[in-house]
Amino acid sequence: MRILKHIAQDIVEQTSEILPYPISITDHEGYIIGATDKSRIGLFHQPSLEVIKKNIMVDCRSEIEKKILPGVSVPIKFNHKIIGVLGIVGEPREVEKYGQLVKNQVEMMCQEAFRKEMVELKEKMVEVFVHQMIHYKQDDDPANLLQYAKLLEFDTNIERVCLLIDINKLSADRKKEGAFKHSSFQNFQREVLDFLHLLFYENKGDICSFLPNHFIVLKSLPFHQSYSSFIDSLEEKLNKINLFLEKKYHVSAWLSVGNISRNIEEVSESYMNAMNTMRLKRNSEQNSGIYLYNEHEMMLHQLPRELSSDYQKKLLQSIIPLFEHDSYEVLAATFTAFCKYNMKLSEASRNLYVHRNTIIYRLEKIREITSLDTSNFEHCMLLYTAIQCYEEQKVEGISKFKANVQ
Repeated sequence: MRILKHIAQDIVEQTSEILPYPISITDHEGYIIGATDKSRIGLFHQPSLEVIKKNIMVDCRSEIEKKILPGVSVPIKFNHKIIGVLGIVGEPREVEKYGQLVKNQVEMMCQEAFRKEMVELKEKMVEVFVHQMIHYKQDDDPANLLQYAKLLEFDTNIERVCLLIDINKLSADRKKEGAFKHSSFQNFQREVLDFLHLLFYENKGDICSFLPNHFIVLKSLPFHQSYSSFIDSLEEKLNKINLFLEKKYHVSAWLSVGNISRNIEEVSESYMNAMNTMRLKRNSEQNSGIYLYNEHEMMLHQLPRELSSDYQKKLLQSIIPLFEHDSYEVLAATFTAFCKYNMKLSEASRNLYVHRNTIIYRLEKIREITSLDTSNFEHCMLLYTAIQCYEEQKVEGISKFKANVQ
């Protein structure tokens, strides 16, 4: 059995710590694959074939020329099938009493190793399945997706929502000693996944997995109230996640939720909306830690990308003096907040923690620089879109902005 070959030496070393006699393990063909005396690994052990054939404990007599040591040999079974032989070196009458005890221990270790291998195999399948779902396009052939769903007994037609768990400084900490100096990244990943599984796994259709820089939960919504209940529970779950992460790794997490997907083919849309929501909110002044996808807000945010390059160029050229002004960051932030709070000075003042007159002064300064009247809705719409274009292109690289305004 392949598992026995992989873990034989580990079994020998662990067992040798509590057993005062040397031991060895042979495979089903009689070759030693694990031994207290490592020089014996690879040797052929003739008595093992007799043990396998008779399915009983066999006493071994010392035969120097055949490199056979005295002791007892007992069959190792997995699922009622003999997969190898355990040998205990010593006077047969002295060591035979340990034969059944150690045999049981070895068989339990084989069972545990097999269980872990099956768990890891399923997790790999889930990981591949999740990648296929989140990158699925409407014109793709769904055959592979449906095949994985069948293997994993995954209901393809139930509603789901994508939740992303983004951990602060996760990418940076992987490249240096820091949060993981006492534990490998693989252990970190395993422990966080186990914790998320405890928090979020409630139905057979729920999935927790890991993506390159964040964790993902695909939450099934089998009942009418499932989504609202899920959203209501997020604050408590985020608190638990952060208590766990901060205590053990000194990091914290943010949650982002996409839209509801009606079937397996729409999971990719929920994922992309969760990703875009995370990017948008993390770059804003909001710091709640839980971000929910809002279609209207996202459409407004994506508007600059949908404009033609010629239109963007004209828009940016019209207010270059504002972008080049020393106080651009303050003026742009004030104007954006003014728009966000429905062009109401008192509300913007309260939320920005600045005096009303300060906002009036800054808006007047924008009018002087751009010739756009911030009390005029149409002018505000142009200015707001121009600032969004500029900020979007700053993220992508200032060279693009320069190209657009030349």
